[in-house]
Amino acid sequence: MSFDQTVALDFSKLGGLAPVVLQHAVTREVLMVGFVDEEAWAKTLSTGVVTLFRRTLGRVQVKGEDDGSPPLHIQRIAVDCDSDTALLEIEPQTPVCHDGGVTCFSKPVAVRG
Repeated sequence: MSFDQTVALDFSKLGGLAPVVLQHAVTREVLMVGFVDEEAWAKTLSTGVVTLFRRTLGRVQVKGEDDGSPPLHIQRIAVDCDSDTALLEIEPQTPVCHDGGVTCFSKPVAVRG
């Protein structure tokens, strides 16, 4: 599956990058936040597979490529009102977080006061 490649993100606000939020298409749980540059965004749209700019590596990479996880096929894409962030809805077959967790948001912060 591919998506409309004319959908533009504003890469000017974060030094050539834009955040993408990965959300489970069924449960609606937020799984992770990553970044895309223009190349990663174009590949994501053309292939329908989550492709991110890995800041630590300084390069574009298909999510899961480095750990042997299956590619994350996108079910739906939405861009926010400022066109500087994208929501990618996926149905992962394996945990998404690099630490093996289902979600990267597994560290609750206690309420005080």
